[in-house]
Amino acid sequence: MSSCSTRGAKRRNFKDAGRVCPVDYRLDEHLFAADPACSCDTLFVVGGLYGNPYALDAVDRLASAESGDVLVVLNGDVHWFDKTAENFEAIERKASRHTLLVGNVEAELRRETDIGVGCGCSYPECTPDDDVSRSNRIHNMLSTALFHRPDLRELLQGRLPALNVSVGGRKVGITHGDEKLIGGWGCSRESLQDPIRQDELSRWLRKTGIEVFATTHTCSPAAMVLADGIVINNGAAGLPNFSGQDFGIVTRISITPAQEAVFGTRTGDLFVDAVPLRYDQDAYVSWFDDLWSDTSPASISYRERIVAGPDDYIEDALLGGFSVDAAYRKKAARPREQATEHDVELALARLMYFEDLLDESHLVTEPHLDILQANIGKLCNLACAHCHVEAGPARTELMDRRCMEAILDVMEAHGIETLDITGGAPEMNPDFAWFIGEAARRIGRVMVRSNLVILLEPGFEHFVDRYAELGIEVVASLPNVNAAQSEKQRGAHTFSGSLEVLRRLNERGYGAGSGLVLDLVFNPQWPLLPPEQGELERVYKRRLADDFGITFDTLFAVANNPIGRYGAHLVSTGQFDGYLDTLMDAFNPESVASMMCRHQVSVGYDGRMYDCDFNQAVGLCQQADGHDLSIFDYAADPNRPLGRSILFGNHCYACTAGFGSSCTGTLVQT
Repeated sequence: MSSCSTRGAKRRNFKDAGRVCPVDYRLDEHLFAADPACSCDTLFVVGGLYGNPYALDAVDRLASAESGDVLVVLNGDVHWFDKTAENFEAIERKASRHTLLVGNVEAELRRETDIGVGCGCSYPECTPDDDVSRSNRIHNMLSTALFHRPDLRELLQGRLPALNVSVGGRKVGITHGDEKLIGGWGCSRESLQDPIRQDELSRWLRKTGIEVFATTHTCSPAAMVLADGIVINNGAAGLPNFSGQDFGIVTRISITPAQEAVFGTRTGDLFVDAVPLRYDQDAYVSWFDDLWSDTSPASISYRERIVAGPDDYIEDALLGGFSVDAAYRKKAARPREQATEHDVELALARLMYFEDLLDESHLVTEPHLDILQANIGKLCNLACAHCHVEAGPARTELMDRRCMEAILDVMEAHGIETLDITGGAPEMNPDFAWFIGEAARRIGRVMVRSNLVILLEPGFEHFVDRYAELGIEVVASLPNVNAAQSEKQRGAHTFSGSLEVLRRLNERGYGAGSGLVLDLVFNPQWPLLPPEQGELERVYKRRLADDFGITFDTLFAVANNPIGRYGAHLVSTGQFDGYLDTLMDAFNPESVASMMCRHQVSVGYDGRMYDCDFNQAVGLCQQADGHDLSIFDYAADPNRPLGRSILFGNHCYACTAGFGSSCTGTLVQT
């Protein structure tokens, strides 16, 4: 009855009530593999009425306005705020005309003996203890009211935990929580943002033949299109779901388009929409206030949401593949003012200084550096949301050939064996072809970081063959193996384009163990840490090989750095503090010794020298005698040592969180 969309708090107790799912919440794995139990033209999945009698009336109005064969499934948590046996009975009487599934609220109300799991919500760690405590008391009040009414508890017995329905010949699976547990959180917004969870769900959809999976439970809507089906969580039918709104959300799945939808998608001839449930808000608030005093657990936890909605916006619910209806576009996005570079600097400056966490031995580079990374320009055919260098089609900064020549001279003089070329789209630099040819001749190992789709554009296709001729290592960005999530991050048609280029690289021998190295890069779409790199690599390899016949060598899982375009987005959307808390809380001292700044040097498009590409993005340039050092200083004096004291900033927390993060993936292997 609460989500993790707001920041949680450290737990102060060790009780299980409200935190765990009982054993009997487990769903038999064969439930969803079964054939549909019934069919219809239009299906409404209505979860989380939470005892709102006016919402139940609105469901009836919604269904009666439809033509054809209509089925309404109330998939759990019909009750919650009803509090009294009389209210419970009235709601049950109205609800009985529809198909009823069990949610955690009903599962605990129907027990004759309390087994100590409270409301059965199985709240995750990010939900504060005070929220959990109040939820348990709300549930206990209704449970106490039903204690002497076994006839009412009997109404809940035998209620199914899941149902398969055929809508227009397409299989739809319905439950309250997730595919494993009645009170599971695997279809919460936070869980669905995890690419490993996305893969797990997608494979499960394929195995069961379910094309749309409809859930509720977490009180926050979420919707996404996966490779093998659609997942939609309606959040709450009996509560507002978005800031400033006063209606609930129900899921509508139909062979006809909805008369009104907040957001939706289409799969073949099937429409999947989140539709508004417009109940009598004034009457509901009055009813609620008569039942619950302002000091009651229900009022403290939920009245503000009932009146004004949560601090949540439609855009927050859309996890790829769904679009907002035109009528709601103005209200879909979180209000924001475009953050500036200085806003990001200020936000970083408020934190504890990163270098205060480091030992003195970590404040300097290794004696010998083995990588020189060259950012040869900010011009790019894309403008990705996570780009820390703010590359894009309008940028004009490009490295010239004189700077490239100096780079090669310095690398030879200092015995640096790896040249790592990045951008922007490095292929768009006019001297790129010359650079990689000279580098392949003079340097042992040359890497090029490509967004892939640039290699489909006129004038750039030939680089696929040129890479193979020169033995260039290709490091390619592919932020997800599901099209909808990847394109939400990088833009329309970028996923199919990326796959086409990967196939062409495979045809030249890349990613086949022949010596032509093809690595992929994952960046999280949301302000989260990357999953464990090895596990995510297995997901990528299986999905790309099984579905597209594509192979590659290694996956690099890279955390998004809170600077540049991405940092401004975090500040603008109010997510900066939460993300930095995540990074700082996950600081891993084991990653410090392997930070990329300790064994490489970075050169900007104008030749200036930096410790890493992130320092380059924020202008943290290496200096000597009061001036910025450049590659030309080192080219003019081959004896000038590249070893140096490292310049740190608070953006460096991104490199040391969790498993650690660098341009070549994680730093701490499990």
